[in-house]
Amino acid sequence: MTFAQAVRAPQVRRVQHRPHRQAVPHHRGAPRRAAAGQVRTTSWEIRSFLLASGVIVGCFLLVLLYLAQATAVSAAGYEAQRLAAQRDELRRQNALLVIESARLDSPARVETEAQRLGLVRAATIGLVGPEAVAATR
Repeated sequence: MTFAQAVRAPQVRRVQHRPHRQAVPHHRGAPRRAAAGQVRTTSWEIRSFLLASGVIVGCFLLVLLYLAQATAVSAAGYEAQRLAAQRDELRRQNALLVIESARLDSPARVETEAQRLGLVRAATIGLVGPEAVAATR
């Protein structure tokens, strides 16, 4: 027995033990089926090709998902850095404005500016009582 015969032998035995199908006449124009062993081999090849293709497509989609997530995380990190720098700049500007406000509100500066404009201090300050306001209504 040769190697090729030994390899084909189990297939031949399997086919012999099957019940015989009734012969179905072929319709005109219908493709004739190939031998049973060839159909099985082709079917197995198609299934394995589809499985391998599905695995490749699945892996490709997983890689795309990973890249999308990594890009989103990276973009969020850059945005966080930009916002932190903007926050620090606004805090610095706020501190400068607080200092400027304190300098402008100092009584010595207000008095100097009033004298420069020709204003004088009032000798007496007249107060209006609440009765006078109520009477005018």
